[in-house]
Amino acid sequence: MKLYKLDLLTLLISLFILSACENPDSIGLDVDPSDAITGNLIDTVSIRSFTVKEDSIITNSMSDFPIGNLDDPIFGPTTSSIAASLNLPTSPLTFGTTPVLDSAVLVLKYSDEYFGDPNALHKFEVYTLTDRLTSSSNFLNTALHTYNPDIIGSKTSKVNIKDSVEITEIVTGKPDIKKKQAPQLRIPISSSYISDNFLNGNPESFKDNTVFNNFVKGLYLTVNKSATAGVGGIAFLDLGTNGSKLELYYKSKNGTATDTTVTSFAIQNSAGPIAGTFVHDYRGTEVQTQLNNPLTSYNYNFIQPMAGVKTKLNFPFITKLKELGNIVVNKAELVVTVEGNFGIFEPAPRLFLYSTDIAEQRVLIPDVSDRDARALSDTDFGGFYNSSLKRYKFVVTAYVQDLINGKLKQYDTYIAAVDNNSTRLNGIFPAGSTAARVVIGSGQSSTPNKMKLNILYTKVN
Repeated sequence: MKLYKLDLLTLLISLFILSACENPDSIGLDVDPSDAITGNLIDTVSIRSFTVKEDSIITNSMSDFPIGNLDDPIFGPTTSSIAASLNLPTSPLTFGTTPVLDSAVLVLKYSDEYFGDPNALHKFEVYTLTDRLTSSSNFLNTALHTYNPDIIGSKTSKVNIKDSVEITEIVTGKPDIKKKQAPQLRIPISSSYISDNFLNGNPESFKDNTVFNNFVKGLYLTVNKSATAGVGGIAFLDLGTNGSKLELYYKSKNGTATDTTVTSFAIQNSAGPIAGTFVHDYRGTEVQTQLNNPLTSYNYNFIQPMAGVKTKLNFPFITKLKELGNIVVNKAELVVTVEGNFGIFEPAPRLFLYSTDIAEQRVLIPDVSDRDARALSDTDFGGFYNSSLKRYKFVVTAYVQDLINGKLKQYDTYIAAVDNNSTRLNGIFPAGSTAARVVIGSGQSSTPNKMKLNILYTKVN
């Protein structure tokens, strides 16, 4: 696309061509008939948009962690793994007299998202870390964690985030009971590893969490890429609550009786460090082509979370609207339309829009900032995918008004993918708890799914 710098006369002619529409709904501006506002409509504002790299993510504070391999036909491969600490249930911990292991299982609670082929088989593998994770360190999503070569547990299965599982719960001194638990992945762990390092380990190693983690170091969870057929997928594990843990089932002497006991070692971010590693490989994709040509405009742009890519945009001639006179923006909406067919790759359920300041720091625009009296609720601000219209919509009335009036200086505006449950408090930051991506129409005038800024305004004396 060629970028043309319009002079004032050309701009005003283009603006007034559609400035007196009687039915704004007919060309994209959503107005409730009961709240209809008399005014003029502009839908020809120039938008420049580009695909740019997203920032890296510090994974320490995440609660849902991605794991898997996804070979996206548009975005290329994404790989994701997890390094996690184990936490003692009590300090110090003892296993009783002459404990004998029945079984051990790593329980990993699923979160509410899986992105990829629902029928894909994944071979989940568990290793032990060579170095412990420390709470004083920040772990970027690009960090590599070394682990011992011996697999201590594996399981090949589909990812099922909807169906609960039935387990047998051991009750000391009473009959065992069957209970249903939230959807989860259960990986059997090597009996010899558990017996040697836990039940028959040095009792001093279980004195407290610090000593314990210096001893066991932690676990490394990954998916065997060579064993994944087809496109695969990315699952998310809930490691922010106590649903994920290493469970040991064993018998030990209690006086003259022998009891069967279960002891759980929680994987929980609030108690012990967890780090996620996830990276994208854009080589040979159209995404990489756009990243390599940051000043070239294309018919579409890319958005992908997990420190992937986002869309940068600006309104190069927005301040020229002042030449219309003293105008009040009654409503302004940025409409973003999905490009192409997506098959199993449903578009991201939610996008978020933010801007930057003079220091290139992320800031909320007035329409969603709690510091502004005009701020909307997160729902009214928008960014949620409308599957019937195949588009997203952001209400940017206050932002556009301030740009026109010169109250705000325009730097850069960005659209990024976020978790569906995000709020304005965290939506402004790069998202690591969702994998859903989307291809959108750009601001280029020739594209059939052009990004549009619709402005309904009233001229006042």
